[in-house]
Amino acid sequence: MSSRDDRLVVNQETFHSANRGMIEAANVGPEELVPFLCECADFGCLGRVEASLLEYEEAHGGNDRYFILPGHPRIEGEDIVSENGRYEVVSKAL
Repeated sequence: MSSRDDRLVVNQETFHSANRGMIEAANVGPEELVPFLCECADFGCLGRVEASLLEYEEAHGGNDRYFILPGHPRIEGEDIVSENGRYEVVSKAL
């Protein structure tokens, strides 16, 4: 993996970690929409993924899964495993 790819992975993991903090801080029902950070590979992305806590948990069923806004950049080796119009779930090839 190149140093650029390494930086992109760190970027995704940073947003992923921030979103886990949102879950802990959210005081909403499991089906209410929460504005999560887009976990795409774009350093400058300020996008928000609207998802419920249940959707977040389902989307992140494994440590290799992230959710991003439709059409946002992915790292080579990531595949879209599901989409619903509000977001795409991508999985890193292991």
